Amino acid sequence: MVTRALKSIKTLLVKEQNEILSAAAILMILGFFGKVSGMLLQTLTARQFGAGKETDIFYLASVIPETITNIILIGAISGSIIPIFVKVKEQQGDKLFTRSFSTTFNISVGVFILLSILTGIFAGRLVPLAVSMTDSGTSKISAAEMQQVVLMMRVLLIPQIFLAISAFVSTSLNIYHRFIIPQLAPIFFNLGRTIGIMILVPLMHGSIWGLVWGTFLGSFLHLVIQLPLMKHLGISLKYGFIDWKDRHFKDVFKLGLPRIISLSAEQFAVVVDSVIAFGLTTGSLTAYQFAIRLISFPLTVFGTSFALASFPSLSKLYAKGAKVEFEKLISKLINQVLFLSLPVAVILLVLRIPIVRLVYGIFGGSFNWEDTKQVAWVLLFFTLGISFEGLRGTLFRIYYSIHDSRIPLISSIFVMIGGAVTGIMFTNYFSHFPNFSIREITFHFGYFFSKGTGAAGVGGLALSSSLIFTMEFIFLVGMLKYRGAVTELKPIVIKILKKLLVVLLMLIVSYAMSKMWEEVLDTAKTLQLILLTVTTSFAAFMLYLWVSFILGIEEVETFITFIGRNLKRFKKK
Repeated sequence: MVTRALKSIKTLLVKEQNEILSAAAILMILGFFGKVSGMLLQTLTARQFGAGKETDIFYLASVIPETITNIILIGAISGSIIPIFVKVKEQQGDKLFTRSFSTTFNISVGVFILLSILTGIFAGRLVPLAVSMTDSGTSKISAAEMQQVVLMMRVLLIPQIFLAISAFVSTSLNIYHRFIIPQLAPIFFNLGRTIGIMILVPLMHGSIWGLVWGTFLGSFLHLVIQLPLMKHLGISLKYGFIDWKDRHFKDVFKLGLPRIISLSAEQFAVVVDSVIAFGLTTGSLTAYQFAIRLISFPLTVFGTSFALASFPSLSKLYAKGAKVEFEKLISKLINQVLFLSLPVAVILLVLRIPIVRLVYGIFGGSFNWEDTKQVAWVLLFFTLGISFEGLRGTLFRIYYSIHDSRIPLISSIFVMIGGAVTGIMFTNYFSHFPNFSIREITFHFGYFFSKGTGAAGVGGLALSSSLIFTMEFIFLVGMLKYRGAVTELKPIVIKILKKLLVVLLMLIVSYAMSKMWEEVLDTAKTLQLILLTVTTSFAAFMLYLWVSFILGIEEVETFITFIGRNLKRFKKK
């Protein structure tokens, strides 16, 4: 019996996943556990350090190493490799695939290492310059703390090399329609970092450096967990091999360069946001990062899962010239992601304070009530745009599948410029208010251009993000018609409006229900706080499904049928 169970698990891990909804469901489940492991890490970090200067320093030191990884690897991979190498593998065989893929791997990782070295060399000048440009005096960082940021940044560049190699391994497995193991890798990454916060930090007498060394361990596990499947499939890389005349690498470079530029713009905006938050009151950057971790839950579980699962199929349909099926798939993807992410956004909006308290404060420790209110304040404004932001990965991959990386480039430049401008203006405005309350926000035009010392300032970054990503969604969907990928936008818009109507009703009912519970429950007690959160979320989601069914929203039947079919399969097994 044990042998049979192990054999079934092995079969599940190595088998090909071709059906998009099935693959997306697996990715959502694994993404859920990945986010749970990430939330556990953040909860332990909050308990150990709270939202203070030490965590601000760690997140500031982390942002540039993570930015380099995202630019070079995500830019080179998600922007160009999959659509090109799917075609190479399908039409020209595994041998040529290995040669071309190895060339791309070696050049990309080499550039990544070179850029990391240069960043480490000049970190001592770049970091103080960036901080001095936004520091209003409220965050006041000492010379010793600045040196700690620089040293920590240099050290954190090293585990990114493991993640660089691992990213290519994940991509090769995705090309072979294997998604489970690559999705397990982030869970093992979080496991290493959790070991850092639980074991290494206490061994190092409470030093944040324990989390740094945990990142080393996590990045190593991220790579190692994928190597057995790579070997099982016979995927090999010729390390050090470079064929400069390889035309497929040239195609990768041609298609990937605009993506790298666009990601550079996006990641520059991330760095700017982090530096802006660091320049606000102490703990603002940590509160901002904690809120991002919460919204990344629906972004990854729904948005990223569908984007990853659909990319090979989008590329194949376009390569075959199946325009009708391609357009139908685009409509399904947009509406399925919105159908799943919109109710989650409402739950996060209505129950933001209980959720923040349960996630980050359930173990007590250094995460206090003021920290809770600050993170919930940032989360409030993030929820306004996370459903549209969750579609970015899918929409970008639609463009990459038709070999168009120019429109995502234009979009990313807009995000960079618009996000930087509105981020500065909104944080300026909110920084004039000391309390985390919308009722206390008053209008004064001059506040957009002057900086105060209020703790509410960090909420402006989240509001800027929601505004910019909503505008970007409208632009990207509109340009699909211009590019001929979609012939009619009206059916898509009508379906989206129906969902927004249902979500509005869900928002009203869930808000009323949460207020009713607050009158009868003692929310200072954890069990009663859990009761409020669980019952309100469940009732609101059931209402969402019921009204969606009445209005004939097709995703209800799609997902119910899918769940029922898989339950029958599970029962038979």
